[in-house]
Amino acid sequence: MKRILINTLGIQDSGGITVLKKALDDCISDNKNQYIIVCNDNKNMNLLRTKYDKFKFIVVPTKGFLYRLYYENIAFKSIIKENKIDLIYNFSGTSQIFIKVPQLIKIHNLLFYSKKLDQVYKNNGNFKLWLKQIYLKRLIFKYMASNSKYLEIQSAHVKEYMSDFIDIKNKTFFIKSDIDVSERNFIGPKKYDFIKNIKFLYIVGPHFEYTHKNFQDFTNMMIGLQKQNIDFEINITLTKEQLSNSTLWNNKLNNNTNFLGYICKDEMSQYFSNNTILISTSIIETLGLHVIEAIQNGIIPIVPSEKYSNSVYSDNILTYDLFDIKSFLNLLLSIIGNKIDCPQYILQLQKDLKNSEKNKYQNIVDILEKVKNV
Repeated sequence: MKRILINTLGIQDSGGITVLKKALDDCISDNKNQYIIVCNDNKNMNLLRTKYDKFKFIVVPTKGFLYRLYYENIAFKSIIKENKIDLIYNFSGTSQIFIKVPQLIKIHNLLFYSKKLDQVYKNNGNFKLWLKQIYLKRLIFKYMASNSKYLEIQSAHVKEYMSDFIDIKNKTFFIKSDIDVSERNFIGPKKYDFIKNIKFLYIVGPHFEYTHKNFQDFTNMMIGLQKQNIDFEINITLTKEQLSNSTLWNNKLNNNTNFLGYICKDEMSQYFSNNTILISTSIIETLGLHVIEAIQNGIIPIVPSEKYSNSVYSDNILTYDLFDIKSFLNLLLSIIGNKIDCPQYILQLQKDLKNSEKNKYQNIVDILEKVKNV
């Protein structure tokens, strides 16, 4: 029996937790290996510790990125020795530079591998912010990835983006599905009648002001709609207070907006409703669970015309050009003008998603076995 250390330090938000739960579900049925999980002390991880009590958990205080690097490269030595670890699965994207145990790194953050995002910081004159949020961390993650042989990714585009920054020719990439595409997770297309009130759904967390979220596009889009005299409302997963304190929001939209605040996954289903269009404005994504959930729940998604969109959601996804509000308005007016068969569009996206995910690795245990046996 092999002992595998799963490093989840840094995982705390709902997206990361959702993907982690799927991996743990794979591991819990594996009787060939023993799993030890290193995690932070936060609400979401504490709930997982209760649910997956079969595993041994080592809980580490959350003290910032530098402490995490120290802990992973120094404290991990004693953990590996005491638990006789044979393989490290770095779920949160880092690696242990000074540790010789075989490692698999999961890449689910492309912020440090996007030339497009670099250009946006430059165009906005945010050099210091770019240094702090992107470049300094890029040096670390790039070094880790450059010195790692085995990488797990969620979609083929991740490999393409990384190739702009590191030499990938001697690396082994495993493309794994993090989405359950069984039929029970898909709902038929919602009904659309654009003579009636249109609902725009925007799902984002408290980090909405980060450059890569491109929240300004969404605000500009909605202001543009007001000028078209279109009957619409906005459902957004932020509070009125959060938005009123942001320079990226326009208070002219307040009367059109339902400020939902944080919505847990179980409550979210009610907002995937008839006449709803989900808007995504992200400059870069590794997966984009909010778009995936929109497709699964049978509503129309609109996403940026970027290569990640086609790679994850298929070439059939409706797209607009980033930072081009006219492009968005033209697309929306074509939808409202019934130039697009909404039910067929949704069904095609669901079919594409199922086919794409079924062609990937389905179980993390299979990948770990391949890494162990090399």
